[in-house]
Amino acid sequence: MDIMQYTENLTDICGVAHLMEDKERLIETYGDDICKYPYAIVVGHLMDHDIIESIPLSYNDDKIAQDYLDEYFNSHQRAAKIADKIADFIKKQGFDAIVLDVSGDSDEVNLKMPFSNKASANIAHIGWLGKNNLMITKEFGPRLTWVTILTNADLKDYIKDEQDSLCGDCKLCVNACPGNAICDDQDPRKSYDPVACGEYLKQRRDDGHPVACGMCLYICPYGNEKTAKLRSNAEN
Repeated sequence: MDIMQYTENLTDICGVAHLMEDKERLIETYGDDICKYPYAIVVGHLMDHDIIESIPLSYNDDKIAQDYLDEYFNSHQRAAKIADKIADFIKKQGFDAIVLDVSGDSDEVNLKMPFSNKASANIAHIGWLGKNNLMITKEFGPRLTWVTILTNADLKDYIKDEQDSLCGDCKLCVNACPGNAICDDQDPRKSYDPVACGEYLKQRRDDGHPVACGMCLYICPYGNEKTAKLRSNAEN
């Protein structure tokens, strides 16, 4: 069994990022160590379906909101364990491997700032950055936790073609965002306002609620059969 076969058996979705294709920007943002090795295996781990489906109820039920917040962190832990297994397998094949966990950091590299695992998923062309600035895949939408494994194993045969955004004129997340933090722009650097998002979460905290939202994750039609049907009916 080769490295990617092993990875595919453990993950919901995965891909390979050739970091050299975006080397200049990555080094400018994170420092030289982010490109210590030429490739990164990107692992996507699916969050609990039932908990994600309950997100619309969480705004009036703190227990549901806390369940979602707990799952957010629990999925990180599950993804990290999967990544550790993959890294161990890579090392047994005679290659180097460094796990950048969901916090985007590792004791084995010196980074200017925590690495965004969405960045490696984007370079791996697993999906696209949506208007909500989340990594979206055809298969699961944005309902995934991401983790990255840097390696010097030769994985060039697994590099995929670039995935164009499929958001189009969909505005479900734009209209649903309770913090008005998303606008209808194809460029996620312009469409998503992290300050407005943060202010909404801060207000939730100040009002005594769990610091959780997730509406844009829930409502995306990629991963949500109900809203996918609504979008399809609206287009027809």
